[in-house]
Amino acid sequence: MRFLMALAISTIGLSAAAEKEAEAEAAPAVDAAPAAETEEVPAVKKVISERLKDLPEPAPTPIPKMLMMAVTTTEPMAQKHVLDGFANLHGGWDFEAYRHFCAALKLDPDCLMAHWGVVVALINPEPDLVDERTASLERMVALVKAEAGTELERSYAYAIAVFFEKGSVAASDAFRKVSAKFPNDPQLKLLTAAFGRSGYDDGKPNPDQEKAEEMIDEMLTRDPDHPLYLYAYLTIRAEAPDLRGDLARARRLCQLAPGYAPFLHLLGHFELRNGNAAQAAEAFARSAELYRGWMQTTKVNHADCPGWVKAECYRAAALASKGDYANALATAKGVAAIEVVPERANSEGGQLLMWEGRTLAARLLMRRGLPGDAAQALGTLPDPEKQKAYGTRSHAVWFYQGLACGLEARKALEAGNAEEARKITDALTLHGQSMLKTRAPASAAGERSSWARGYTALEIIASEMRGAMAMAGPKDGIASAFNWYRAALDRQTPPTMLMPPITLLPMEARLGEYFMARGETKPAIDILVEAQGKYTHDVEILSRLQKAMEKAGEKEQAKLVREQIEKVKAE
Repeated sequence: MRFLMALAISTIGLSAAAEKEAEAEAAPAVDAAPAAETEEVPAVKKVISERLKDLPEPAPTPIPKMLMMAVTTTEPMAQKHVLDGFANLHGGWDFEAYRHFCAALKLDPDCLMAHWGVVVALINPEPDLVDERTASLERMVALVKAEAGTELERSYAYAIAVFFEKGSVAASDAFRKVSAKFPNDPQLKLLTAAFGRSGYDDGKPNPDQEKAEEMIDEMLTRDPDHPLYLYAYLTIRAEAPDLRGDLARARRLCQLAPGYAPFLHLLGHFELRNGNAAQAAEAFARSAELYRGWMQTTKVNHADCPGWVKAECYRAAALASKGDYANALATAKGVAAIEVVPERANSEGGQLLMWEGRTLAARLLMRRGLPGDAAQALGTLPDPEKQKAYGTRSHAVWFYQGLACGLEARKALEAGNAEEARKITDALTLHGQSMLKTRAPASAAGERSSWARGYTALEIIASEMRGAMAMAGPKDGIASAFNWYRAALDRQTPPTMLMPPITLLPMEARLGEYFMARGETKPAIDILVEAQGKYTHDVEILSRLQKAMEKAGEKEQAKLVREQIEKVKAE
């Protein structure tokens, strides 16, 4: 990517005239840079994926207030598509953003901001879109060298080039510098925050994360009902340990734009994290319905609509958290039934179906853990023989086989065959070692995140299983169960990417069982109360907490917990 740094650093030295242009809230389309030479025009075809060939023109984005910018283009409609692309970028729908930027490029192949938009929309491309991103990067650089667009637009191009050269922190600093020259361009502040966020450690925001949150919160102070500011703030806050103060904003976002699927998915996440499982399930259902309507109108399938798969999987997890396993399993069955053609297995939607959707029912049953659930879960897993058709496009079969080992071990222990359970758990450990060798090929196939989630799940399952064997063994060996369950809990990190945890039972539940088996009710109550902070109103935690309180003689507290369980289940 060294060629990207050839973009003139001097673009940061922005003129007063360019700054005035950026500060305009809305401006008509302006004259474009001189058209590229005839032989270069076909290069735009390399940017537009074959996936889009038979699709209709993307519809206007159903967000009432968007980001305005004067876009250098020969076509007014190209500017409109670029602005719609911006809205989808900051609204969490990259594929729809990509479609809008491509629609702009069909009208004006030399539109610099449309090329910039393609690069950002495909910043984490699916394997079959890598070439399109590269083509747009190259064309963006060529246009900057030809001094196309305004100084502001060239500065946008420079800042994103810094990302590919030096990473997120440097890109955030580049956008911050441009923003200092153009203080009334809100998109620059959003990009500064998005690239600068750094997450949380030990429940506290890192310094850069805190700065990013403060920056967008300040924007919301001035314009509290701007949907894209709200979404940006809520997105970078989504993994915070405590989201109780953010629910009102998530609800307001969906009041402002009730017809935009990604916003409803975000609302579902915040509802569930606040302990409102029924409201979360409803939000996810509405999100999935909007995605379904988009698929029907656009005539694409689930491989191109990962949002639908995420919404349905998260809906099932929300239903399970309130104890509604019947509807959760019905939802999981519907997702698992969707066919994935081998050619699309490593698309984002295809991956989600292969790794998440096809294992969802098994993971729900593992969470419930009733007698016979392990055998039932085994019957829901895909037939490994049928996975051969996917070849190297998908490595999900490793996850299926690992889950099968864990379930067979559970079956054996449930049947009282501890030695058989130990042998199968040992086989699961060996399977994990073999799976580790597939990490690089899986990454090369674009499955890095899916592979990592699946591998971590198998590590948790193996530790949980060894804890269960210690619990079922001689009394003098029960103490080792604590270490195994603690190891499983340590691996069960907070979920990311607005997805439910890959293992659906909080491991604090197992630690609660361990303390109860030892007659230690106080630490059992303590760990379960702690879990309530992360998994508010989860019935599996609440039911164990009720039992611990009853055993500890805390009758009134146990009664309140029982009433809460009944309320959650009734909603």
